[in-house]
Amino acid sequence: MDTIFGLGGLLLVPVLLTTGAPLTSSWPNAAVGAYMALVPMFVGYVLFGWGLAHVAASTATTLSLLEPAVAAVLAVLVVGERLPASGWTGIALVVACLAVLTAPTRPAARRPRQQEPAATPVPGATARPAAPTPEQGR
Repeated sequence: MDTIFGLGGLLLVPVLLTTGAPLTSSWPNAAVGAYMALVPMFVGYVLFGWGLAHVAASTATTLSLLEPAVAAVLAVLVVGERLPASGWTGIALVVACLAVLTAPTRPAARRPRQQEPAATPVPGATARPAAPTPEQGR
């Protein structure tokens, strides 16, 4: 992850130099940019990487599917975004599907084991004597 983000950051330096004048024009703008780079990106992805190393792959995948829904809800609650009915329906479907995926399953009921029928002798075949058990000796 660090290599991907590091190389991505280096590739974006020319974009910053050509279009980043508003970001570097004042201290408050630069402070917002530094905060956005350090807290949500750097700290967030360091913790995300640490979490990925400590949970099962299936758990990480399931939680990653929930991330866009949480981001949309936070955008509504914190920033004041408006989400159309189709967006709320999508969030509800994602949550419902994840609830089904993560619900514990009941073990299947065990069926009683059926006895296998005794082997019928084949005409003309000679029966082999059974091997002696340790108690019988050799």
